[in-house]
Parts: sequence; C-alpha cells; structure tokens
Amino acid sequence: MVNAAGLNGKPVIEYPPDDLLIDAFNQYARENSGAGLGVEDQLARLELQFKLIIEKSSLYRLRKRLGIESVRKPKRRTEIELRQVVVDLKAGDVSGGWGVTQTKGRLANSKEHILIPRDTLRLILHDEYEHEFDNRFVGKKKKLKHRVPLKALGPYHQEHSDGHEKMSEQGLNIGAGIHLPIYGSKDQFGAFVHALLLMPNVRNAQAIAHYYLDLVENRGCLISMQLTTDMGNEVNEMHKIHQALRDEVAPEFVPPQWPHSIKESSTDNTPIEGFWRWLRNGEGHSTKMTIQSGAASGIFLPHDAIHRQTFYWLWVPLLQEGLDRFREYWNNHKLKNSKGKLNAAGSSPRNMLLNPTSVVATAVDVSIRVNRDSIHRLREAYGGAAGRDKAFRFVSREFAAEADGAYVDLGCPAITLLTAWSVFEQVVAELNKRIDVLE
Repeated sequence: MVNAAGLNGKPVIEYPPDDLLIDAFNQYARENSGAGLGVEDQLARLELQFKLIIEKSSLYRLRKRLGIESVRKPKRRTEIELRQVVVDLKAGDVSGGWGVTQTKGRLANSKEHILIPRDTLRLILHDEYEHEFDNRFVGKKKKLKHRVPLKALGPYHQEHSDGHEKMSEQGLNIGAGIHLPIYGSKDQFGAFVHALLLMPNVRNAQAIAHYYLDLVENRGCLISMQLTTDMGNEVNEMHKIHQALRDEVAPEFVPPQWPHSIKESSTDNTPIEGFWRWLRNGEGHSTKMTIQSGAASGIFLPHDAIHRQTFYWLWVPLLQEGLDRFREYWNNHKLKNSKGKLNAAGSSPRNMLLNPTSVVATAVDVSIRVNRDSIHRLREAYGGAAGRDKAFRFVSREFAAEADGAYVDLGCPAITLLTAWSVFEQVVAELNKRIDVLE
C-alpha cells in the first residue's frame, strides 16, 4: 500500500528555501573562531531558527546538496590564493596583534567567508609574520586582583555596560577636544556583545538614554533582568528607563532578590572591562597608531575647523565599520573554558545566547519583552528624534553633505586604515575650494 503521508511511515519534511539554509549554514561555519558549530549544535539551531527537525544523516545530505563548505572541506584555493587573502586581512593589523586564532576567526567572518585549516594558517603566518609571534609572547605577568567567579542563570540575566575611552582626548593626544569614545553592552552568561558604538559623548546621561532605547528596540524590544554599570552619573537615566520598562511588564520580579540594576567600580565590572582588552588587542592598537600617525606627520591640523570636521566625517564610519566587524568576530569566536569559570563556555557567544542549554543544561533565557510603545514614549521624554540625532551625530548635516560631495567628485576612493590619511588630504583640499559655501 502506498504511504501518501511520507516515507516508511515518517511525515514529509518541509525544508526552508535553499537560500535561507545556505545563509544559516554559512553563519554556523563562522562561529567558534572559524571552526564552525558541531553537528548537535547545528541541529539545535536549525530547530530554533526554522522549526526544522532532522537527523544527522539528513543534515549531512542537506549540506552536501547545498555545497556547504567547512574548515575540514573548504573551497579549493591554491597556496598563493590563501597567502594573498591572509596578507590582505593582515594589512589591517598594523600593530601585529592578531594571532592564529584571531586571524582564523576574522577570515571566516570576512565578506569572502574564507575557511582555512588552523595548521595551514599557522604555517602561512610563520612564513610571512614570524616576528609577530615573538612580540606577542607575554614574558611577565602582572599580579592579578582576586576575583570571585561570576555565574548567571542564562542569557539576559545580567547585562554589563560601560564606556571605553582609550581613544578619548587624553588617549589620542592629537588635539584639544579630538576624541572617539565607545560605549558597549555585553551579556554575562555567554559573553555575547549586544552593542559597540562610537558616540560623541559617553559621559552624557541623555546620550546614554538614547543609546539604551536604541539597543532595546533593535533587538526586538528585549531587556535583561539586571543592568550592571560603573558608578558614573551618565548611566542614571539608563537605569531609570530600564526600571520603568521592566516594572511595566514584569512586576513579579521584586528587589532585592531581583535588582533592577547595580552600580560598581569599573575594575569590578569585569565582564565588559575585560572585553576592552580584547578590543584593544584586536582593533584598538592598529587604529590608534594609524590615527596618531596622521597628527605626528602634520597631515591633521587640530586647530583647523575643516580638518576637525573632516576627521570625524572620515574616521567615525571607518572605525564603526571596524567595531561592527570585531563584534561579529567576537560573537562567532569560541569562548574557551578556564579554571574556576562558572559561566558558559565551550561554544560561540552567539550560540550560547540562542541555544544556552547546549552548554549549560540548567540555563534559562530570562529575557523580558517590553512594550514598543513605551520605548517610543520614553524616547519623546528625552527629546525624541532630535535628541537621538544629537546623541549620535559627530558633524553637522550641512558639513556631511559638502564632504560627501567632495568625496564623490574625487571618484570615491577606497577608505581603509592604510589609505585613510591620503583620502583625508584629498577631501580637505577639495573642501577648501568650497570654503565660501562652508562659511
């Protein structure tokens, strides 16, 4: 008798469109520092993402049919091609701080999606950048402060936020008022970085309020159970917003058992403070060195109004692009286990956020969904769209339009760390021709 319902008594499985599956498998391959998710995690993510429940054998057949590459079966490339993509990527590592693991993860998360076996990459890096291995060796360790291991119930239990000012006015030291501060938020459970943004002023309470409203709305109106920040006054409005949103939809969670927020010293806010070290080693050193070289060589004149505005017009989007790349790399890299660690490890932050029980069987997603209308209402209390624009804008709309026009007239030359100051000089020269318009 014909089984119309399926094969051997099993129901017919409805698969998502191939393009969506290919995107999903490529994302899985980027995680765990480019090593990719294991089979069990891939099956779990397919179920979470598409409600697709299949067996391992079906997963293998599906990957083969779609032509999905992996680090074990990467796309065929010649040795010359592999060396070239590594050299191209390392062009952005001016300080030489990216080792094998970070380079591998960055290649996997690049636009070209390069998957390369670790041993092959190590050989290339030794051949091309042998001196960097010695420079990265840490010969002396500082005495560490005693830490108590942290433990969260699961994703969105405790979220840590802070500002990073290594590229503040004092940090850059290239001119009065020239600064590029960053604000970020990180989940404690699996170290997922929710946001990493350049802002004109990370010490302004109104600006941080808009930062938090954006953060919540952009991730589907979800908030964490608890916010943890440093002790500065700039976080006061963010704490008030968080409390108002949580109390409206989850009044059953009552302090002190479930605090809305906690303030502590920066040195104790370790989940986000420790992340800044990774950022400095990953993007910060190279970026800071390149920016300072422009001032040291006399290309950038901090007292010139056009120079100052062009500096922000050029460097802010370039640096934000780098921060976005680093955040993607970080959320896809494999978080290693360490002695005494109680929070999740052994997989990528993204996988631990989406599939927490894959690493901790008792983990619970404690995210709280808040009302979008309440977010918009609170936004109006902080100046609405105009207040938000002020919180994030480095240069005036008028100047940005003039600089964009000058850039187009120059043929839109590529802007990278290596070319940024050259393009800066060209744009400034073009703008000086239009000085009457600017004045």
